[in-house]
Amino acid sequence: MLMKRTAMAVAIAFAMSGCATMREHPVACKVATTLIGGTLGAVGGGVGVDQIENGPDDGERAAGAAAGLVAGGLIGYLIGHYACPEPEPAPMAAPPPPPPAKGTKIAEIPGPNFDFNKATLTAAGKGKVADAARVLKDNPTIHVEVGGHTDSIGSDAYNQRLSERRATTVAQELERDGISASRLTVRGYGERKPVADNSTDAGRARNRRVELVVD
Repeated sequence: MLMKRTAMAVAIAFAMSGCATMREHPVACKVATTLIGGTLGAVGGGVGVDQIENGPDDGERAAGAAAGLVAGGLIGYLIGHYACPEPEPAPMAAPPPPPPAKGTKIAEIPGPNFDFNKATLTAAGKGKVADAARVLKDNPTIHVEVGGHTDSIGSDAYNQRLSERRATTVAQELERDGISASRLTVRGYGERKPVADNSTDAGRARNRRVELVVD
């Protein structure tokens, strides 16, 4: 009798340690504890009948085993329910933010980022264009207008050409940074769209710029 009880205890310990290795498969773990519990219950039920009854027949042993099977299976299921919990569902990833709406200015390259009275970018200007390229890469569906603007110093014709050249320079730099030309529309506005007073140095400096606006 002592050997049987020892074997049952070892089996239970083995079952629980085995289930511990199946935490990543909680359903299989629960099934395993239920089956092992039922099996041990059936064995225990049969052994119990032998201890209680004096020379029980096969029918009595079967009834004891059946009762032990049900009780052991239930206990095994309850053990599995607590020992093999379902993993917490992974939190849902936040949806990506919507792309910038049409008319949104995503970048501005001010006039000081160009060489004086030229369309060539300074090192700082190229850095600002690289920043704009990253925004475009993060929003691969948007198309932008690359619009050049000047202050009012000089003739209208000269300012128009300068604004177009500077806008073209920015678009070409974006292409070198990996942005498709099909996503860019280059326009020059000359001095026609000031954002500040052209009668002051500070105002004229603000008006000299290239803007990237969602088109």
